[in-house]
Amino acid sequence: MTGEVELNDSYFTQVLLIDYMEWHDCDTWDITWDARGHFLEPHTTIETALGTLEVRQYLGERPSFEPKRRDSLLLFPTVGARNRFRNILFIEKEGFHPLIEAAHLQERFDVAVMSTKGMSVTAARKLLDELTPFVDNILVLHDFDRSGFSICGTLGTSSRRYRFKNKPPIRDIGLRLTDVVEMDLQSEPVPSVTYTEWLQRADTLRRHGATPEEIDFLQNERVEINAMTSRQIIDFIEKKFAEHGVKKLIPDDETLDQHARRVIKDRLTKEILDTFINDIQQDTDATVLPEDFRQQVDCVLEEHPELPWDAAVALILNPVKESDTE
Repeated sequence: MTGEVELNDSYFTQVLLIDYMEWHDCDTWDITWDARGHFLEPHTTIETALGTLEVRQYLGERPSFEPKRRDSLLLFPTVGARNRFRNILFIEKEGFHPLIEAAHLQERFDVAVMSTKGMSVTAARKLLDELTPFVDNILVLHDFDRSGFSICGTLGTSSRRYRFKNKPPIRDIGLRLTDVVEMDLQSEPVPSVTYTEWLQRADTLRRHGATPEEIDFLQNERVEINAMTSRQIIDFIEKKFAEHGVKKLIPDDETLDQHARRVIKDRLTKEILDTFINDIQQDTDATVLPEDFRQQVDCVLEEHPELPWDAAVALILNPVKESDTE
């Protein structure tokens, strides 16, 4: 019926399913796609897999079942990009995070990092779309080849599977031919194709911004990001950051004032507690626990088997007030 010699999951999910949904107006269908990549915030240690459910949870559209992180007083409580980062570094492949982490690149520039396995998935596009109003640049680092140009060129472009509400500020930071020449990077051969196939590839390159000189080069050769040394990669990214005005984030005066008073409140609270610490310890030691305390813990765990024993103890001694749940 399809006219295909064989069927596989990629053809089904990327072609047949999408065609069917378009033909039969299946807008109400809720399709969830597996994660293919990661998104990491600076400073917060929050890492989000680029899958449908994970991105929805990060954006607050679905409840998260991950344990809530306890914010350090040093960090202002934030959700997403607001007051945390204004730039995103998108890398077309995974595996560079240890290098970026070792160079403290995210922390020094307040930059979020997104990486995928090849072409961007729907979840990655949705996340970039929702973050666009809060970011200045989405800087794309890619291999100098046809796939790299395609990944960069389609990252912020609407397709059958996702239509953008905003226009993401995509910046192609390379690799480009000038970078390859300047750093004298090692190239590798490209498998030969028929003339017709090459014309199609050349058209793809041209459509995604490749120059005539770059198209000529890429007919026979390509250069990967990995052709750079670790030091070259970091220097290269920092140079591109400087060209696009990427720098540390300082929020508005209202936010600065709010966090300053939060820090002051914590300091004053600790000073007061230190004054009464001995009295507090005496009262703690003098408190008599219920005789049936073990039975109470057992009852709580029987009613809420998903809780650990120490949470049950806390629930008994510090019962949740109705106002706390509102």
